[in-house]
Amino acid sequence: MASTEIKAQDPQFTQFYAAPMYLNPAFTGLTYEHRFVANYRNQWPGISKTYQTYMASYDYNMSDIKSGIGITVMQDRAGTAGLTHTQFGVNYAYHFKISKFSEIRMGANLNYNMKRLDFSKLKFNDQIATGSGTSVEAGRYEQLNFMDFAAGALLNSTEYWLGLSAKHLTQPNSSLTGDKVPLPLSISLHGGYRYIIEQKSKELKRYLSPAFNFRHEQKYDQLDIGLYYYHLPLNVGLWYRGLPFKKYAATYASRESVAILVGFDLTEYNLRVGYSYDLTVSKLGISNTMGAHEISLIYEIAQKKKRNKRILVSCPKF
Repeated sequence: MASTEIKAQDPQFTQFYAAPMYLNPAFTGLTYEHRFVANYRNQWPGISKTYQTYMASYDYNMSDIKSGIGITVMQDRAGTAGLTHTQFGVNYAYHFKISKFSEIRMGANLNYNMKRLDFSKLKFNDQIATGSGTSVEAGRYEQLNFMDFAAGALLNSTEYWLGLSAKHLTQPNSSLTGDKVPLPLSISLHGGYRYIIEQKSKELKRYLSPAFNFRHEQKYDQLDIGLYYYHLPLNVGLWYRGLPFKKYAATYASRESVAILVGFDLTEYNLRVGYSYDLTVSKLGISNTMGAHEISLIYEIAQKKKRNKRILVSCPKF
């Protein structure tokens, strides 16, 4: 029995606002000065060798020229064959005010990608039959390197935000076998509203924030919708992922998970720590997948004079 079609997914984060430059390059530099971010996701640990994603990023707000620059490094590992996707990216964003409390940001991302298979972790029929240490199948697969491009825009204010981003604009070839398999265009529409309950000077003490992230790729759609409650230093969130009223087949309903998030602001260390757990509600079942775990660390530093400047940061931190 052979498979003629293999499908995969782009890496994704439940805490997508804690991976801002991956969500939308227009978020680049949306901080007082320096921002360092680390993300780790372990998806479906109950299924051996599924998805593990690591990401680190740095961005800088060049406020004098209304710009932000950033770099990202990400690696996604999947499957018993050690399929590894490594990505190095550079980001740029520009912003301009449209009123005292709102702005438009535009950003772009250029990244270099490497895909690899580890054949030492695979055993083929011809190896068993001949006792050979290598298989002729290994010659069918090529190590793949390609460039990719993404762009995005963001309407941002002190109370609301609305962003649109598009990945794989150049639709590069993603085949490891030498075939032509262009990466499909992936679009994300995301936004939300922040209702401020308590604020002292420039420091937010309490707020409530509903938010969403809708993704579209070919015939597939995904909606993340949820609510954050922030009470310094605690941040909690509840999210649902899926489109319960849409079915891609008669027996396949689009529902994936419910996520619980907890974050802490360690203000004395300029550090934010977030943890989320995805409870699988699809047919895969929580007993099979064991859900998904995700951790985010965000470290921000800035000169005092930079912190005294008003910047419009309305979206959640995780």
